[in-house]
Amino acid sequence: MKIYHITLVILGLFLSLIGCEKLHKEKEIVIENNDFKWTVTIPKKFYELPEKDWDKVEEKGMEAIEKVYGEEVENRATTLFAYKNGKFHTFESNYQIFDSKTDRNYSDSNKEVNIMTFKTFEETIPNATMDSISSKQMISGLEFERFEINLNLPNNIKMTTVGFSRLFGDKDFTINIVYINDKIGNELIANILNSKFE
Repeated sequence: MKIYHITLVILGLFLSLIGCEKLHKEKEIVIENNDFKWTVTIPKKFYELPEKDWDKVEEKGMEAIEKVYGEEVENRATTLFAYKNGKFHTFESNYQIFDSKTDRNYSDSNKEVNIMTFKTFEETIPNATMDSISSKQMISGLEFERFEINLNLPNNIKMTTVGFSRLFGDKDFTINIVYINDKIGNELIANILNSKFE
């Protein structure tokens, strides 16, 4: 089964909740990506995840989807970066090639992925209460699809996942964040909304 990377990331981050603590950077990091002509700031106290740790996140996400849907998952994404702050705050971006012949309409494909993500969360965490919001979001004059899931977990933790996606030519570009602290989440969202695409 072909799956978009946002689902792997959201589920993988939730299920793994990587516990390794690193020394936090005390200054912001500015990333300039030439492929998408994108400049974004990573907040203070976030550290870059090693590739092996990020691979574990993706594997957990694939396992969850495969368990719910009973099909093998194909991961086609290239990670641009992945940063964490503690166990629950993540800022990640990636892209994958979008084939309109097999993937059909981009907006419809995104809706299907959002439904799949929500359903997998429901099956994986049956005692959580959840809601989701789909909308459009302007970033640097470009329209993105935005999908947000709010989870109230049985241990009284409230977790939010937000994904932004847009097609650049044949590249499906996504930005994903996960947070439990609203102050950190609001800073992540502000940094995304204030990022620049030239």
